[in-house]
Amino acid sequence: MLRIEEMRYFSIMMLVHLIRRSSPVLFLIFVFPTAWGQESGTLETVVIEASASDSTEKPTEKTTSETPDSDIEVPESDSNDKEIKELRRQREKLSLMNQIEAEENKETLAELKAERERLGLENALRREQMTYELGEAKAELDRLNLQVEQLTKQMALETANRKQALDLELADLRAEDERLKLGNSIASQTIEAKMIEIRLKEAEFKIEKAGLENEVARLQAELIKREKIEILRDQVDYVREYLSEPFDGGRLVVSDRRIALNGVIFQETADYVAERIAFYNNQDTEFPIFIVVDYSPGGSAMAGFKILRAMQGSAAPVYVVVKSYAASMAAAITALAERSFAYPNAILLHHQADTIVWGNLTQQREALEESEQWWIRLAQPIAEKMGMTLDEFIVRMYEENSDGNWREFADEAVNLKWVDHIAADVRETSYVKNPDRFGSSTPVTVRLEEQIDEKGQPYVLLPRLVPFDHYFLFNPDGYYRLR
Repeated sequence: MLRIEEMRYFSIMMLVHLIRRSSPVLFLIFVFPTAWGQESGTLETVVIEASASDSTEKPTEKTTSETPDSDIEVPESDSNDKEIKELRRQREKLSLMNQIEAEENKETLAELKAERERLGLENALRREQMTYELGEAKAELDRLNLQVEQLTKQMALETANRKQALDLELADLRAEDERLKLGNSIASQTIEAKMIEIRLKEAEFKIEKAGLENEVARLQAELIKREKIEILRDQVDYVREYLSEPFDGGRLVVSDRRIALNGVIFQETADYVAERIAFYNNQDTEFPIFIVVDYSPGGSAMAGFKILRAMQGSAAPVYVVVKSYAASMAAAITALAERSFAYPNAILLHHQADTIVWGNLTQQREALEESEQWWIRLAQPIAEKMGMTLDEFIVRMYEENSDGNWREFADEAVNLKWVDHIAADVRETSYVKNPDRFGSSTPVTVRLEEQIDEKGQPYVLLPRLVPFDHYFLFNPDGYYRLR
């Protein structure tokens, strides 16, 4: 909907347009409401019509406004009358709407006046309340000022009393100071005499101390000399030698290019061995590197293959020496080495791959297939070295032992090509320092605790041995027992 002002403007413009079309002697006069004494907000429009008859009766009359020639006749038109009536009707409507709006403005003004009076009363109330609170605050301030004044007087009195007491105490201290000065004068003379005596004794002590220090220094030098002699005795005056062919007449000479392989084989074990193979290769590629197995039950297939690849990729020859026991992966490393050596009573053991699988049946089948692939990659070269197929190798395992753990002493394993040479003597040339002094290991002692069985007989439990080891001890009364 158009706003009231827009409707007014539109009506006036329509009226002007119609007047211009209909007759040049029809004038539209706009008068502001105040000019006619009307209320503000209304617009009075006065329309003066000059009919054709009037213009005929007074052809010579002039108008005050500028118009076209007066001899032009303006015919009356019913349509113009209707439009003028419509415009008058719209004017009256707009006048009523203005009056309604004026009434509404009066109501709004009355509400605003009431709100202003209410706010004035509230402000007056707040001012009275603030005046009351200010009076209370002033009274409290006066009370506090009185208390401060009283406290100030009290503190001044206490300060005066303390000053008087301090003056008395200061007088006593001065008297005591004089007395002490006199006493100190006497004491200082006594002390000076004693200090002279002490200085004499101190000089005598220094002379005696210097003599003792000289003696201690002589003894320490003697001890250091003896210790150095003992250290020298605990080291072999030996020039290291490296042999291209370390095996001669059943004796194997192991140099300090030595890598220990003991216990279960893990990835850390493989890293340890591979790093040292690389180091010795960087040091020299002519002389052999020795992997010495005292005891190893095998271990990770992946870690074992890493050791094998490091051995096979070495420019320097890598030999394996078994002293006590090599099973599973350790036995495979021994069999697949470029050359291998073992004590005659060392035990070597081969068996099918053992694995532990978890998961559903499909996952177990997949794990079994993967385990078979590892087994083929590991056992096939060993079977070929023995001159048989992999299936024949497996059959032979169970022919030799019902559980498939085919084990042999090294002097028998050499015929199966599990090991290349039997060493009756292994000379370790890398041990040139006394292990009791320089060794990393400490002597191992097993503490056996005596117990009493249900029959009242004393006994001790022996510790568990490694696989295929046996106790060989005199035990006629069963005092030593196994778990």
